[in-house]
Amino acid sequence: MLFVLKQFFTARLTSISWLLLASLPMYANAYTGVTVVMNNTSTINLEFVKAFEAALAVDKTHTLKVKVINLSEVEKLVVAENSELVIALGVKSLEASSKLRHTTPVLGVFTPLPAFNRLLYKSGRRLGIFSAIVLDQPYRRQIGLAKAVLPDIKSLGILLGATSGRYEDFLRQGAQKHGYTVSIEHVYDESDLIPKLEKVFESNGALLAIPDPIVYNRQTAQSILLTSYRHQIPVFGYSKSYVKAGALAAVFSDAKHLARQAAEVAIDTQKKQALLPPPLVPKYFSVIVNRQVEKSLGLHLAEEQDIYQKLLELEDSE
Repeated sequence: MLFVLKQFFTARLTSISWLLLASLPMYANAYTGVTVVMNNTSTINLEFVKAFEAALAVDKTHTLKVKVINLSEVEKLVVAENSELVIALGVKSLEASSKLRHTTPVLGVFTPLPAFNRLLYKSGRRLGIFSAIVLDQPYRRQIGLAKAVLPDIKSLGILLGATSGRYEDFLRQGAQKHGYTVSIEHVYDESDLIPKLEKVFESNGALLAIPDPIVYNRQTAQSILLTSYRHQIPVFGYSKSYVKAGALAAVFSDAKHLARQAAEVAIDTQKKQALLPPPLVPKYFSVIVNRQVEKSLGLHLAEEQDIYQKLLELEDSE
């Protein structure tokens, strides 16, 4: 049980344990190809496909071939039902792919964990045949970033909403492992946001932004970042775009990172004729720092690559 709880915190994944996976029928995933399903030909989707094919090309020991289809060509998915691994880019593609025959292995990418869990339940699919590399960075990595960037701060403020509130105990445990005291406020309505934010800023050295649709969205971003600037308190974001908007720093995984990991999963499961792994957090990532915010806060931070190395060392030590 302790192992399951630890995994739940570090990876923010479904609470279904490996015991459930062990009870599943062992379908042999002896597929010879991968069908990548995308909702549109956006830059990020095309970048993923290019990087995925490049990552496959590095390993000469597999026999995987890649096909790419759009949702408008969904009838072509039938071809993949008996012989292919389906990699679905985005929530819409994953939802469409979840309706395939339940023996078809499907791996989602660019999908937040809550959306994956919803589709897992809705589709009646099973882990091992239905999985994802979720968008969510593990909390331990976000907390580690704060430690690597500002090692002298002693306390972290966190705002949680209805979705993220279930992870409060794990956040407290993770922050305490890094020597932080943590102040958590719950926001269940946007009208509560600024009062709770002000309260957090009064007694903490930084705000750790945890993804939640009520707390962090396009409508609230400016208010949160302007309030942090007024208090001169840094915000550690959870995406590249949030840093560009005014957070101090974040860890993020782009299309190339996720494509590399997806290629590793595809090759590994083909070679072993194995089930897909349970939902995975991003394995590869980068660090981004907003240098303008750094300057406005009077900070002097290390280079992004040096912060990245410190973060790797922290993760290795765990």
